[in-house]
Amino acid sequence: MTQKRLKGAERRALFLDAAAEIVIEQGVEAVTMEGVALRTGVTKALGYRYFTDRDDLLGALFDRENGMYVERWNKLLPRDAPFDEWVRGALRLWFLRADERGELFMRLVSDNGRLAEKAKALQAQNVQAWAAGVERAYRLPKPVALHLAWFMVAGTAGALAARDGDDEALIDTIVFAIVSAAEALQARHGATRPAKKAS
Repeated sequence: MTQKRLKGAERRALFLDAAAEIVIEQGVEAVTMEGVALRTGVTKALGYRYFTDRDDLLGALFDRENGMYVERWNKLLPRDAPFDEWVRGALRLWFLRADERGELFMRLVSDNGRLAEKAKALQAQNVQAWAAGVERAYRLPKPVALHLAWFMVAGTAGALAARDGDDEALIDTIVFAIVSAAEALQARHGATRPAKKAS
């Protein structure tokens, strides 16, 4: 039986899939170029055609996992959606991600080694995006919007821990809490909310 020759993108994806399996089974630190090559049935030298080293491979895996989430987000959440719908949609996607690829993603973002800086940068990027949304929706001062955004982003792990089988009820509770907090901060800081767009 002859082995099918894979294109570069397919071979690269196979390396990433093999690295993902190792991360799930043994953790981030267990990933090596040798181990990935062994799983894909090729020589280690072939892996270096696609990745400079294991850190490059792990970084590419991290980026792929996050990219999948961002792509879904862009497809499912319209840019002009009201803030509460953004929060609701983000939570639904977060839970879906946890169900489908959560173990892999959590191991990647909680790594204290080489991926720690990437995880920290991703968290900061998420905070900035949510802060901009809060600022826009509630006209809060930037520092206040950042405080609320940090609370929201840090609370995602708690949202996963609070799941009890009724995701929609949990989502309703979280959305109510965030919107109520934003509205209370808006009243406290004398901000005026922009008029809603006509449907």
